[in-house]
Amino acid sequence: MPDPAVASMTSWGPVLASRAANRVHITKGAEWGHSIGTDYWLIPNPGFDTAGAASTATGDELAENGWTATSLVNTAGSGADFASSADKGTPNHFLTNASADLLKSPAIFGDYAHWLAASRILGYEPTKLIAEFMGAMTVHTADEPRSGWGFVEDGGSPATEADQLAWISSDGTNFQIAGNAGTPINGAADDANWHLFRIVLNRLTGLVTWEIDGVSQVMASSLAITGDEFPVCFGFHALTTNRPGLGMTHIFYE
Repeated sequence: MPDPAVASMTSWGPVLASRAANRVHITKGAEWGHSIGTDYWLIPNPGFDTAGAASTATGDELAENGWTATSLVNTAGSGADFASSADKGTPNHFLTNASADLLKSPAIFGDYAHWLAASRILGYEPTKLIAEFMGAMTVHTADEPRSGWGFVEDGGSPATEADQLAWISSDGTNFQIAGNAGTPINGAADDANWHLFRIVLNRLTGLVTWEIDGVSQVMASSLAITGDEFPVCFGFHALTTNRPGLGMTHIFYE
């Protein structure tokens, strides 16, 4: 069956078949751990309590539904042009404002059971697990491989470098990607702007690739997908100096 993934290109990257009728979208972060689908969405809301008090149990707080969330600052978006990739402004986002701030989803992605469920829904076997998210390294002056975004191994923490299976960070000069405390591989020059990042785990090649605003980050060496570490979660974390922010997030099979 032909790969139904790519329909056209935009300045932000490919328009994907995530719009197709045979896909199931989980549109609330609080439902990631409770629902089976092909596409998982998270949208920060400045009026929403990310961490949630344990006593509230209102149903939609992330920490009441399998997430780990610290005292992130839920920040309102502003300054964007209408539907413009050239002037993204500042999107609604979760901001790390202290050391050890992090957000970690339920660990559900990429093992055989979750893959099989997605395959049954799609009607074909996908070959990729993809994380696509709006991110900004609002402070990026340090070489901090533990401050960033990405997939984290089963039972692991975004705060532990050895647990970071495919992780984008900054060395104070470039964005970079690494896995399981391996040597980081440099990409484009870093900055504090908002970008659309994409991390792709490819089952056929066994390798990780990544993009920034639809531009492939050519790597000098390959980043292999570590075995025996699934299901993975998605998350982000700040260490001492660098301060990543996380906006709209989409994890999906293709």
